[in-house]
Amino acid sequence: MGERGSRGTIARTTRPRDRKAQIISAASDLFYRFGYHNVGTEDIAEAVGITAGALYRHFRSKQDLLASALIDSFDRAQVVIERHRPGRIEDMVQGIAETAGARRDLGVLWNREIRHLDDERRQRVRARFFGFLAGFTEALREARPELSADQVDLLAWCSLAVLTSPSYHRTAVPAEGLAGLLREMTLGVCTADLSRVSPGTRPGKEVVADSNGPGHTDDTGAVAAIGAADGPAKRGVPLHSRREALLAAASRLFNRRGYQTVTMEEIGAEVGVTSTSIYRYFTTKVDLLTAIIARGTEPLQLGLSQALSRASTPLEGLSNAVTAYIEFAMSHHDLVGVLVAEVMNLPEPHRSRIRRAQHDYVVEWIRLMEAIHPELGRGEAAFRVHAALTVVNDVARTTHLRSRPRITDELMLITGRVLHGA
Repeated sequence: MGERGSRGTIARTTRPRDRKAQIISAASDLFYRFGYHNVGTEDIAEAVGITAGALYRHFRSKQDLLASALIDSFDRAQVVIERHRPGRIEDMVQGIAETAGARRDLGVLWNREIRHLDDERRQRVRARFFGFLAGFTEALREARPELSADQVDLLAWCSLAVLTSPSYHRTAVPAEGLAGLLREMTLGVCTADLSRVSPGTRPGKEVVADSNGPGHTDDTGAVAAIGAADGPAKRGVPLHSRREALLAAASRLFNRRGYQTVTMEEIGAEVGVTSTSIYRYFTTKVDLLTAIIARGTEPLQLGLSQALSRASTPLEGLSNAVTAYIEFAMSHHDLVGVLVAEVMNLPEPHRSRIRRAQHDYVVEWIRLMEAIHPELGRGEAAFRVHAALTVVNDVARTTHLRSRPRITDELMLITGRVLHGA
């Protein structure tokens, strides 16, 4: 594959008892860094220091490997929940944070790569995930009996977004510090007072008015999420432009099923044209992907610029930026899914240019965080920013969550606690 030399090899040992675990670890890392479709079983075997034949003695296929990597993590998290129930939510979150901190690949594997499993394996993985989610939600409901079932559901999903957020960046934090930071941010979500959100309020604005300095927010202040498979909302006026309709259809399909598995014929069928007609507008499928991602990157930068131009302080600037991003993500959830999961499929130099634009966007948030909270190191500021963005992204891509009537205000409150602390 041309890159194997840089992928590393786990030292060969004599009949190791943990060979299966080694294979899962190597496969997870390769899927995470290069994408499921760009990794072969020979690459995984080479990384472990075994032959492909030896690998097949443990796993029948690459799909089995991906499914096992996900199921193993969900089962470990489920054990933590069972161990701490009934009990304090703080102890349960600590255990899950330690598990999540040790598996920084989990969010990407769940949100991006699960789409490549066949129906049987995908349903098996989903069942384990939803079993874990049900246990976490029930434990949260026991700890927060004053909340409604749908409020607990929102906080549970947002908590999982925080826990999996390290998947989406490479900021270095010591293992013990990572677990502690994940615990703190997750508990901030779990203890959010959603009763403060009522019609006509905007919690994020209260941060600007009530903040008494670094660390104080007055409680107001976020895989392809599974909701990405729920399909597009059937509303809105159809686009008249054929080119725009193709971009919208491709965004939906790439988000739901992944760029690699969608054909030009399927995109054309969504719009009611033949694949030949598509080529009048886009020479190749990658040209279509490039146009979609460029389309999504430009308004983000413009929205950030506008948000900062209306601010008089870093705190107000960050609040404006969060609001702008939430509104963008809720309106363009398919586009957000493509921006999160498909940039790696762009050819150079497009990929580097988009990565740079995304990096610059996040750095502006980090710069504001450092100005607001000079007591934080750059690493913690970056972790908090990425966690907040992941909360918004996952909610945007989960149909029943983004459809909540006051979701923008709820996300302003929740992301505020992630960014500034409980």
